[in-house]
Amino acid sequence: MRPLLILAVALVATPVVAAQSTLSLSGAVGVPQSEFSAELGAVGGGVTFGYLYQIPRTPVGIGVEATGMLFGYERRSEPFSLTIPDVWVDVTTSNNLGQGLAVLRLQVPDGRVRPYVDGLAGVSYFWTQTSVQDFYDDYELASSTNYDDLALTYGAGAGLQIKLADSHNRKGHYIDVLLDGRVRYLVGGEATYLGRGDIDRFDNGTIRIYPRRSTTTLLVPQLGVTFRM
Repeated sequence: MRPLLILAVALVATPVVAAQSTLSLSGAVGVPQSEFSAELGAVGGGVTFGYLYQIPRTPVGIGVEATGMLFGYERRSEPFSLTIPDVWVDVTTSNNLGQGLAVLRLQVPDGRVRPYVDGLAGVSYFWTQTSVQDFYDDYELASSTNYDDLALTYGAGAGLQIKLADSHNRKGHYIDVLLDGRVRYLVGGEATYLGRGDIDRFDNGTIRIYPRRSTTTLLVPQLGVTFRM
């Protein structure tokens, strides 16, 4: 915590700049922590999209992020029905996480290297979905959500942006292209969810599910590209 506090104090003392906006796209890895790791036993992967607005004449930015992750995936082939056994389809089941977060950022707003710290708060949505696709071209025929739940989440993180290039847009404004790496620690509330193998299927066409419940804390390393306009 002490290095983060020192960085935050340094950021407040940085020179001010005019208002800027950033768009970011990052790959994300979700590493479950403590009881979430014990219950789920799987690491997730996905993408994060973000928008941030730099408040004029301050090192403070506010924004939003949306993340989608996949924590498990099963695929099998089945006859279309008991009465049409000669037509086959693919059946896939995925265990998913969607996050929506508000972001408060303190950042060195200019220069080739731009460190920052983030405070984050929002919601996590867990859902397991089963889909039926055409056996040959993966066209989705039908889908259903087997289980879902919501949990509040909050946390903090730190990151570093490195300027790769800049250019002018049609209005003559600079657009910076930055390599953007960050790590977040997100404390998640309790949720009920499914993991790989938590759905039993029987020959009579019924299923039985075995939900898991725990806190949902994640360590989330991310690496991507940010465009500052």
